[in-house]
Amino acid sequence: MLFFFGSRNSKISERKIRKTSCPNCQTQDSFVVTTFGKYFHFFWIPIIPLFKTHVAECSHCKKTYSKFEFTSEMNAALKKENQLNPIKRPLWHGCGCIILVVFFSIMLTISFYGVYMRANNPDATTVEKDARKELLANDLDKLSSILQRDKDSITIALKHCVDYDIESGIDTSKIEYFSSLKEDKILVLLRIKDLKNITATQRKVIIDIVEDCLTDIPYLNAKEQYIGVEGKWNTVLIKTPTESDLGGRFADKNKLLPFYNKAEIKDSLSTK
Repeated sequence: MLFFFGSRNSKISERKIRKTSCPNCQTQDSFVVTTFGKYFHFFWIPIIPLFKTHVAECSHCKKTYSKFEFTSEMNAALKKENQLNPIKRPLWHGCGCIILVVFFSIMLTISFYGVYMRANNPDATTVEKDARKELLANDLDKLSSILQRDKDSITIALKHCVDYDIESGIDTSKIEYFSSLKEDKILVLLRIKDLKNITATQRKVIIDIVEDCLTDIPYLNAKEQYIGVEGKWNTVLIKTPTESDLGGRFADKNKLLPFYNKAEIKDSLSTK
């Protein structure tokens, strides 16, 4: 991409100066001083005003003098003229600065307005994200070590399998469970507060045990599995069809959010 920038001049004043004589033709009071304003431009749009330059021309002999060629009487006459009739640079020499200030002010206003609107009227994506988090939080609240066979046969079967496979010294009677089944997905949540006998690097075996136990239930083989294991204070293990967090210390439970579909989110919002 090409950028065009540089400096340009424009005439901003033309004045006669008195009590001078032309060094070339000795004519008295014949000088007309033209003042030019220099400015920096970008794509020929004036951005920043720079310095001024002066050129004197004798109206009799047409001899011109740049500022550094002025005689002392010419400089004195110009100084006096500037005091009596100060030169004002045109506003358009800095219009680019004004445009930039206005542009950034508008953009800043739009940004603040956008932040305000998102805070008070969250868009569909934010609503969906928040709703899914709330659904997950509700399911985490349903974790329990007291299971009812007639209401949750999957969790009962899972508990028997986990009790049999875990050989780490964990008190399996205190493990809390929750499961939720959809047409093509299953969510399994466990809370194991007593993890002190299993090092962080070895805790992922719990996920392997849950996966094996789900595989042993024939009608769950084709389901997408979303598995989360809570510790005493935080989520420690996560495994989904697309992501996993198996470090055994801190896991991102938001990886479970894809389990919840849009229909559930709408139902959740409509009941509020």
